[in-house]
Amino acid sequence: MQNNYSGTANVSFNGMTLGNETLNVPFHFIVDGGNDGEAYVQVNDHVNRVTSDYMMYYNVTSLIEAGENTAVVSTAPLDSSFDGRIKLITLVVAYNDGSGNKIWYQINRGHDADTYYVEDYQGETYVGSTDFEADLPEDSSLVDAELTVVHMASTDGAYTFNGNNLASGTSQGTYCGSDAWDVKDYLESTGKNTLTYDRNAAFYKCALGILTTEYTTSSSGDPGDNTSNETSGNSGEMSSTDLSVQTVKISHNGFARAWDNLNNTVSVTVINNGPEKADSFDIELYSDGILIESKQVPGLANGATETVDFLWKPEEIKDYILRAVISPGSTMSDTDAKNNALSKTQEVLHNGYVGDNPLETYAHGMVKGNVIYDYGNSSYSSKVFSGDTYGVSHSLELPEGATVKFARLYNFWTWSATDTTGVIPSMSLQFEGSPLTPEAEYEDQKGWGSQYDYPTGTWAYDVTGLVTGSGTYTTVVTNTHSDNGNFVCFDGIALLVVYEDSSGEEIEYWINEGCDMVSTMSTSGGLTPEEATVEIPFEGSIDLSSVDEARLWTTVQSGGHVGISLEFNEMNTSGIYDSTPYSDLDIDEARSVETYLLAENNRARIIPPLVTDNNGDYLAPSNAILVISYKDGATVTPALSLSASTLNVTVGEEIDVTYTVTSDDSPVEGTLVNLSGCATGSGTTDVNGTVVLEVNASSKGAITAEASKDGYTRAKLTQQAVESSSSGSGSPATVSLEVNLIPAVSLTVSPNSLYFGTVSLGTPSESLPLTLQNNGDTSMKVTAEVDDQEAGPFETGLLLDNSIWSSYSKVIAAESSVTSEAQLALPANYPSTGQFRGSLLFWAEAA
Repeated sequence: MQNNYSGTANVSFNGMTLGNETLNVPFHFIVDGGNDGEAYVQVNDHVNRVTSDYMMYYNVTSLIEAGENTAVVSTAPLDSSFDGRIKLITLVVAYNDGSGNKIWYQINRGHDADTYYVEDYQGETYVGSTDFEADLPEDSSLVDAELTVVHMASTDGAYTFNGNNLASGTSQGTYCGSDAWDVKDYLESTGKNTLTYDRNAAFYKCALGILTTEYTTSSSGDPGDNTSNETSGNSGEMSSTDLSVQTVKISHNGFARAWDNLNNTVSVTVINNGPEKADSFDIELYSDGILIESKQVPGLANGATETVDFLWKPEEIKDYILRAVISPGSTMSDTDAKNNALSKTQEVLHNGYVGDNPLETYAHGMVKGNVIYDYGNSSYSSKVFSGDTYGVSHSLELPEGATVKFARLYNFWTWSATDTTGVIPSMSLQFEGSPLTPEAEYEDQKGWGSQYDYPTGTWAYDVTGLVTGSGTYTTVVTNTHSDNGNFVCFDGIALLVVYEDSSGEEIEYWINEGCDMVSTMSTSGGLTPEEATVEIPFEGSIDLSSVDEARLWTTVQSGGHVGISLEFNEMNTSGIYDSTPYSDLDIDEARSVETYLLAENNRARIIPPLVTDNNGDYLAPSNAILVISYKDGATVTPALSLSASTLNVTVGEEIDVTYTVTSDDSPVEGTLVNLSGCATGSGTTDVNGTVVLEVNASSKGAITAEASKDGYTRAKLTQQAVESSSSGSGSPATVSLEVNLIPAVSLTVSPNSLYFGTVSLGTPSESLPLTLQNNGDTSMKVTAEVDDQEAGPFETGLLLDNSIWSSYSKVIAAESSVTSEAQLALPANYPSTGQFRGSLLFWAEAA
């Protein structure tokens, strides 16, 4: 935010140019030297800068017109890093309409930033404030007072006025928002009135505070003072009314449900059954007997209704009793007080589509080498039923002489159910023929609704001892559920390898993993993008002066929607999750982020699009890898390193090994050291970072020592257990063995995705080619099957070689291929329209 990216801004209003601004002025935080001690930089008499944002303000009094007024702001870069986004354009007009209404107003303009840096770096809590100096006449009578805030933030703030809490959470724009409140009851007619604002997320900026009051004076004969005409009887009579609560309705951004720990709207509708107009009265809302808020209705005509909205943020998943109560004013006589209240039992659930499972850091460390993240020949599986398998191969190429530090396999699965009931899958996984148990299981689920409440997940496996270098590694997953109606779908499998290479560069890495299923579809409970944002922390400190390059990998299951945004600190970009390599496993690879690095505690966020219909799908961010390369000659302390007093242990002989842990920060005391492989044991380090473990190898092979600090910062060290040498024995003669086996039946199909475009009923689509390759050593017979959604078009209209898919049959000779044509042809009276997805499966058997 202190970098000086330069650009220009051309500003016009109603066709007149207001300014051609050059935005090329440095900014520094006060703790970094400041700007002559100020928290802002004044660029000129109408432009200032705070952090990376410029604020421009112009007097357009002579240009204002009745009706539509148009402001145009056009930005252009002077260097490649200039962002140029426009966060906010606001027009404020004070006018005289000849009514004689007396208005006092004050407009406070500023550019006040409230960020988490104050808490993290200075150990303080910052709450911003601004004062309004009211000066109403002594004989004034207040008619109305309204406070408005305009801010530049993706998340609304928290506010008070003269010490009274103000409700917030108004629907926000991408980078800005506004709130307005009735503050008549809180206003001091003379002297200081104070607005405070505080962030609810990492960053918040308050740009405008506007206080407007309308008042009358006893001596003015104000045309707006109509109190003498309000009643037709004696001035001492009370109006006779019958106020009642008609309905109490609950929603979340228009969706008729209530969620825990989110702001829900409670809409209370009241009616005046007469016979006279009601003066002002209050509506109170209670939750389980506790007052949430009281709001005033200024008056209600006979026969009229009024709906008042309250914000309600329940903290538990349970049934609540909501009660709306009318509190009549002292000038009213309510003829039937029994209908002045209405209670409603409201179920509150947890919406699993909210961003509530931040990706966790599995490993953070340094290595002279690099990181490989490979999805192999992964593809979306469609439904894999009980007893069926799904397989993926990864071809790795490591530099000559490189050794694997650790390797991790990620199994991305989704849509797991038995018949129509969502369940956690039952499956077995073999990697290179070795059965594995997940080391970590991350899962998420919608958790509500009558259908499609199916979980999705990421299961992680430690394959360090099974990945030894370059080569092809194969994973096979089997659905082992006992119910034939059970199925699970696989989005793909990724293989992560961190390797050491003496000729490589020094890198620091963070490996984050998890599964947070989020959505903003119209069927996802009214969630906003901010509510469904997935957080990704990269904790720790970085010497920015030593950084050469920083790259970020992110993996989103069911991505494929260009409206998804990726934030990395101050970077915000969209359009990157574009179905690469395919929509079910969207991977943004090696994105350069060094420009946006922070010295401590970097953060990424994946934000769903603002989708108001069902175009799109849920998405599940599952992996995030940050790799920082350091400049040649830079001295960088590893986040955690591990050494041992000896690297060789004799089988069957017990030996004390001293393990020493070093770190880039203190303390190292209490770091856990675990042994696995041919020897086991564990212990925690002392104040010197050392621990002595008794090592007794049970057989020849590798012993892995792993140090773990803070639950995720890890370092590994591999030792060898060797057989004791016998006196007089000679050296063994070794013959290496190698063979390349190919399967008898092996079929691949390309491409692995067909898009027929937009198809009109009654008109066939274009024909798309499919190449079927026999990789086996014998002829095979190939048949086809279609897996379609309910009422889907593919089962009805998919043609292969101009015939319906169910009649498809080909014999393909060994090590040869055939090409077939796929086409979609539906009758003009086909009953469904819209967007559909399905799968075409080819089955091969020996001919």
